[in-house]
Amino acid sequence: MLNLFLDSADIDEIRDVYSLIRLDGVTTNPSLLAKAKNKYGSPVLNLKVVYNFVTQHGGALHVQPVGTSYEEIISDAYYILDEVGPKTWIKIPVTEPGLAAIGKLSKEGINITAASIFSFTQAMLAYKAGAKCISVYCNRAEENGIDYKTVIKSIKNAVPDVMLLAASFKDIKQVEEASFSGADSLTIKKALLFSALNDSVINKTVRTFKDDWAEAFSSNTIKGE
Repeated sequence: MLNLFLDSADIDEIRDVYSLIRLDGVTTNPSLLAKAKNKYGSPVLNLKVVYNFVTQHGGALHVQPVGTSYEEIISDAYYILDEVGPKTWIKIPVTEPGLAAIGKLSKEGINITAASIFSFTQAMLAYKAGAKCISVYCNRAEENGIDYKTVIKSIKNAVPDVMLLAASFKDIKQVEEASFSGADSLTIKKALLFSALNDSVINKTVRTFKDDWAEAFSSNTIKGE
């Protein structure tokens, strides 16, 4: 079953997308949070509003610490869980200190998303440290000459039970290729997600239906008004 997440920290944007489709949650990172409109006085309060909204709709919120050292990651993680919400998934880039933090926090029963994944080995280290979700960064991988499709396939072949969250997309083609390669979860920014509706073939098809009807009945609706 495919899980779909919105990559955003903007509560207005999140509410808007939730009003249109059913999502499985929201992912964010320090860059997105820094860019989001801060209507609630602080980034943490903004995240709290997002957390309450997402969890009330049965979804999960994935939040990344800002710190990069082991001590900073652990401190940020506890703060996020205390101030944002206890069900928050902690998203940790898989560096050496990140791996150590994943090991400690996962042993405490905290849900961990291993982020910034660019290789099979990196993913296996995170999985063995206790991460329940592995997030492959597709476009960033491609920009650095890494075949993200092969990385996704390798991970899913080795650990089919892990939640593989594909992230970092530049276009719909990458989204589709990630899914075809075995990703069972996708996180996508709003603009890219809905760009799929602006396809010229779709618009041409819809116009043809309407034009055929108008020519036959001199009306733009079935009701005839």
